[in-house]
Amino acid sequence: MGTQPVGLRDVYEQGGGSPPRLRLLAPLRYLSIRHPEKRHYDLVIPLVVGVCAWGVYMAISPKPPLWGEGGLLRFSRDLLIMAVPFMIGALAAVAMGSPGEHLDRRPLGIELYLGDRALTLRQFLCYLLGYLSFLGMLTLIAVVGADLLHHTVRSWTECAPQARFITYAVGVLVLSTLLSFLSVTVLWALYFLTDVANQRMV
Repeated sequence: MGTQPVGLRDVYEQGGGSPPRLRLLAPLRYLSIRHPEKRHYDLVIPLVVGVCAWGVYMAISPKPPLWGEGGLLRFSRDLLIMAVPFMIGALAAVAMGSPGEHLDRRPLGIELYLGDRALTLRQFLCYLLGYLSFLGMLTLIAVVGADLLHHTVRSWTECAPQARFITYAVGVLVLSTLLSFLSVTVLWALYFLTDVANQRMV
């Protein structure tokens, strides 16, 4: 007796939902989760920290180097190469862990909603770790890309110092913002995993 393979579309239809249009951007659904304080840690604080760090870097002289063995890009790349696989491994451990009363309940004292659906602790942690993994991979790609394109951009802007400065300033702003979003979200995750996730039901 033959069996028909079940695809993701079938799973979504059985659950009453519709299949996502951009499945590779699914980790960004974390930004749609509603919580009174979460918006500040998702957008406001990372943007403020990123812009302030960019302003300080552009204002100081001499500036810390970006390229080379002792450059900021090298340190960022080495850190991300270790951090991204760790975050993906943590996501797999949470997502595939055995069902339990602690993980598969709603967090105590707070309500987390995605659309009109209240999330369990496991669901929220999966979205959080997925978003962190996505941010880490995006930042790593940006860091490696900036390192690889450094000499090309310098060659293209050799006769246009103003264009070189603008490209440099915009690149530093993008890198500063990405690192700020990643760092603030990591700190938020540490707070959630240390405090909220360890609260036991009475």
